[in-house]
Amino acid sequence: MLDKMREGAQGATAKIIIVVIILSFALAGVSSYLGGSGISVAVNVNGEEISKATVDQAYQNERSRLEQQYGEQFELLASTPNFNQKIRQQAMQTVISERLLTQAIKDMGLRIGDEQVKQEIRKMAEFKVDGNFNNEQYLSLLRRASYTPAQFSESVKQDLARRQLLTMVLGSEFILPMEVQQANRLQAQKRVASVLTVKASDFADNDSISEQEISTYYENNSQFFQTAEQVSVDYVVLDGSLLADRVTLSPDQLEKYYDMHASDYQRSEKRKVAHILLLGDNSAAEEKAQAILSELEKGADFAQLAAEKSEDSYSAENNGELDWFERGVMDPAFDDAAFELTQEAPLSSIVKSQFGYHIIKLVDIQESKTLPLSEVTTQVEKAAKQQEMNNLYYELHQSLSEAAFERPDNLDEAARVIDADIQHTDLFSAAEAPELLANNAVLKIVFDSVFREDRMNSELIELAENKVIVVHIKDYQAAALQPLADVSEQIIAQLQAQKAHKNTEEFVKSLMVKLNAQQSIETILTEKNLAFSDPLTFTRNDSELDYRVMQAVFKLAKPAAQQATYDWVTTSTDDYALIELTSVEELDPELKNADQIQKLEQRLERLFSESTYQALSMVLMANAEIKYPAE
Repeated sequence: MLDKMREGAQGATAKIIIVVIILSFALAGVSSYLGGSGISVAVNVNGEEISKATVDQAYQNERSRLEQQYGEQFELLASTPNFNQKIRQQAMQTVISERLLTQAIKDMGLRIGDEQVKQEIRKMAEFKVDGNFNNEQYLSLLRRASYTPAQFSESVKQDLARRQLLTMVLGSEFILPMEVQQANRLQAQKRVASVLTVKASDFADNDSISEQEISTYYENNSQFFQTAEQVSVDYVVLDGSLLADRVTLSPDQLEKYYDMHASDYQRSEKRKVAHILLLGDNSAAEEKAQAILSELEKGADFAQLAAEKSEDSYSAENNGELDWFERGVMDPAFDDAAFELTQEAPLSSIVKSQFGYHIIKLVDIQESKTLPLSEVTTQVEKAAKQQEMNNLYYELHQSLSEAAFERPDNLDEAARVIDADIQHTDLFSAAEAPELLANNAVLKIVFDSVFREDRMNSELIELAENKVIVVHIKDYQAAALQPLADVSEQIIAQLQAQKAHKNTEEFVKSLMVKLNAQQSIETILTEKNLAFSDPLTFTRNDSELDYRVMQAVFKLAKPAAQQATYDWVTTSTDDYALIELTSVEELDPELKNADQIQKLEQRLERLFSESTYQALSMVLMANAEIKYPAE
């Protein structure tokens, strides 16, 4: 059970559940834009097409996830010959599972009301300004993502339906107290085992791969040798942040801007005070402060008492005086009291702060005033220039929009009116778009079959605040099966790896047969220059060892006295590990802490929920009609 918990935390099913539960519209991935007719199809699921671009993006996402998970070990993992193929297969399965879930929701007739969608949208942090839903922010972000409100509402509705299904399927799990205690005992268990690592590379088959084998593999796995559809584009970018060199300001313009925005250049009121501090948060400190205040009210000299009795040694040396400060700098209670003092009533009552008890005396006031232009020239120049850059940007934005529309067959006029160069790209796929073009809204346009066939300029596409792009299709290359000659070396490497793994697995299984028959394998290991490790003590929280080995160690049956139990696994680096379990240490602790019990219950509920979801996914997959283009 605990092994499943560890495995589930890293498994593909857990990833699917997380992806489904999170609102997919917030992710706004390429896959949500690139489905539909006119696009190269990777797989057909119950009559619905899934594009190659969608699978490519899922593949890139999975590679990125593994790279983050394994860190420095990722390069070693990625160097195995069939690594990319396995990741692509996993990406394909993930995309298919998500599509099947969407279809199941539709078949079940799950519905979400419009009011529920509206409330969900209003709760989204992305659309809030100062904690409240802002319609302008909402529409701006939708435009940037190339969504209409109707499309976005439909996306939210679909995600809410998924959450409703998951609640129905997964929300009924419950855990018995007995199961919690049993899981805790298993979690605390220690196991002593030795591990024999067998590398597949040591069992490589040197026999040549026949042309027939290469051809058969190519035909049976054609879906993994497809090139993604590619486009090359011309584009023009208008970036408001790069317009500074086009803006110059005269002294008269600066002065005019300053006169219109003088309220932005105020010097805040400042105060200079002296204080006497009695440290502590107790009645004794308060009584001392009260006694000093009484002396001051009778005419005692503040500077003398501050020097003699204040426990702020730094200010006491300066008659209790502090540096000038603006409102909001000091402790809130001190700050409020200091700014309430006047020249007519310069002495405070006792003020309690986080430091202790204060008596404050006003020394001087520096009134707020408008700073002259000569003192804020730099700030005024910066603000005035930014305003002019914004004005210029909006003018160029309008000119660019008109030129791209009026001369739609090329970008020459569009580039001319904003004095920019036309940029060009080589052919690229959706998963390998240049950084500037790897934007959902841009990819949606350039991989749209209608836009591609029209060969017209796009509308202005917003990339960021004050940054837009216009694109024009230059060339297109449809998805196609790579020629056998181009992938034969890759196939040979994969077939050789398969044979090496088959040989290694047969060797490991032969060792298992002998070990289970209680026969010695020392001679065989010596011939192969192999050896078991020294006995290792495993706990379930060990993270230094390969997680698949860890899972196998804790799945093995408890050995009988003087007799080990054995098992083997493939490791995360596609090698093999043979495990010899010699003893199990049962600590049998009883879990009593309520918080720990609750946390373990929650973990078990997640585990059982994942198992339920996995069962649902398997049923949907078993009943689905899945076709690849080659079929």
